[in-house]
Amino acid sequence: MGFVVGCTPLPKDVDTTSYVPLSLAPAALAGVSDRRASFRTAFCSAQDTEAALSEEDCNSTLRRFRDEGDSAETAVRSPPEERRSAYRIAVALGIGWDCVRDFIDEEELPTTALRKLGYDAELMEVEGLSSSDKNADIVAASLLEDSSDQRPIILIGYSKGANDMMVALEKHPELASRTAAFVSVAGAVGGSPVAENDSGITTQLFHFSPYGDCDDGDGLAMESLRPMLRHAWLRDHLPLPVPSYSLVTAPEPSRVSRALRSSYKVLGVVHPINDGALLHWDQLLPGSSLLGYVNADHWAVSVPITLDNTPIPDFVISNDFPRTRLWHTIVSFVIADLAKKNPDIGVTGSSTQQ
Repeated sequence: MGFVVGCTPLPKDVDTTSYVPLSLAPAALAGVSDRRASFRTAFCSAQDTEAALSEEDCNSTLRRFRDEGDSAETAVRSPPEERRSAYRIAVALGIGWDCVRDFIDEEELPTTALRKLGYDAELMEVEGLSSSDKNADIVAASLLEDSSDQRPIILIGYSKGANDMMVALEKHPELASRTAAFVSVAGAVGGSPVAENDSGITTQLFHFSPYGDCDDGDGLAMESLRPMLRHAWLRDHLPLPVPSYSLVTAPEPSRVSRALRSSYKVLGVVHPINDGALLHWDQLLPGSSLLGYVNADHWAVSVPITLDNTPIPDFVISNDFPRTRLWHTIVSFVIADLAKKNPDIGVTGSSTQQ
């Protein structure tokens, strides 16, 4: 064994001038506010027409780690109708999403579900193969187009969409001034090691996909996910100018889709807690409020995938997850936090401006 290892070629030299020194530490020591217990209470309690979850179902959906502790807060209730519409909720999805749009059941997307619940939720038409820098401009232009709508905005970024949103906040101060909060859901905050080993094949596969309609954009989507670049960006631009929240995906092996198992195993060499695309620590935004670790893979937490009328068999995707309940809880939780800061938002007869 030692002989084999000794014959293995060394990796190439690394230009360390492009890297940022990092350290691993418990979330609390990274300036993260641990809100897991309170979010668990909110998620597992009765919601509108949905019954409360049993302790077993609750724990099988939100993973519990040893340092979570007990909640000291009462359950967050769904906001009244007037408060739901007092905010604009903008959601950005991840890399290549428009290239595989035919796979996505848009009627089951979190934005659609939130609209049915009375929230003004909008899916940002970012370019799936473009860089976070370009998509940041698209997000800002879209949200600032109507100057007459001065309602505060809640930005929610899924996967690379989280990076697109964060760059938008940094590049466009006028958007930051209108934003009440930012939420990262399985966000590629620190990038993904998968991107470091990509030779362009991912972009090619997306571009030639027959299951959507996308162009190359600037072609730098995967480049935007390189950990070296993301870590340097975090070093230069944190803290964010708005309150922020992180939700991490950390599935048990049985919850990982067959299509993600290869990358799940590769990332597992680094750490067993990953979602098939991202390591758990790369999803945690420093300075944010940690909402929880969800027992879902990278796709199931946000993207409702349908394989009807495709040659791809159903068993390759494990997509069954209570997304609507989860996303409703996220938005309710954030709005409840914001109400503590500004209790007049959404109250009849009061201004809805920050």
